[in-house]
Amino acid sequence: MKGIDMSSLSKFTFKTLAKAPAVDPIQRRRDKIIAAIEQQKLVLAAALKGEIFTIPAKVEGKAAKAIRPWWVAQDNGFYVQCRYGARALILNATNNAVFVNKLDEVAAVLAAFDAAAKAGELDKAMAAVAERKKG
Repeated sequence: MKGIDMSSLSKFTFKTLAKAPAVDPIQRRRDKIIAAIEQQKLVLAAALKGEIFTIPAKVEGKAAKAIRPWWVAQDNGFYVQCRYGARALILNATNNAVFVNKLDEVAAVLAAFDAAAKAGELDKAMAAVAERKKG
């Protein structure tokens, strides 16, 4: 591009922007599930107050979106699932939920999910769900 008159741009400093490095898919999955767990903590806080947690609509004029909790009341307690997208993760070899007796015990399960995600303990389960989505 030598020889082109760029006098109106001459006051700026020019540099070449390198392509951003690709994000590791494992780290991207971890970040996604950690953000979802943080959101579930807000859902739980609202549920403990007897409220429903919502996020504002992305389009003006639409209703706010209620976020569905990862737990369900059943068998005189609560089953808590760790979800990646719409699917529940298999948490040990065969089970997809943790059972607790009271709603306020869900916080400890969410904290454990968070720690497991940050430590990479959920990577295989998330990869299995991600592969299943592609197929």
